[in-house]
Amino acid sequence: MSHSLLEGRLVDAQGNLIGRVRVSAKGGRWSGEIDLGGTAPSVVSLFTRFEEVVEGQMLSFLDDVETEISRLGARLLVAGEEALAVEDLQIYPAPRVVSFRTL
Repeated sequence: MSHSLLEGRLVDAQGNLIGRVRVSAKGGRWSGEIDLGGTAPSVVSLFTRFEEVVEGQMLSFLDDVETEISRLGARLLVAGEEALAVEDLQIYPAPRVVSFRTL
């Protein structure tokens, strides 16, 4: 995938929408904007909790939240491309920011 700007969808292992993204590559990571419209409330709640843990520097809770995020089995879907597995997914719902790495 050699694009510098991508628009696509993040989905979980079952194909459920995590969010629509518009991202660009920066230092081995993809980062940009995410639209959480149509995302399951439980997923939004998970990332809201992630945001609160990170922003509040409650690092003792970070591993548990990151494990839950990892269990989603996130994949990036871009038109005309094969789905790419995603790791280190970070979504901040309040500012609608996303970052991740693809495998």
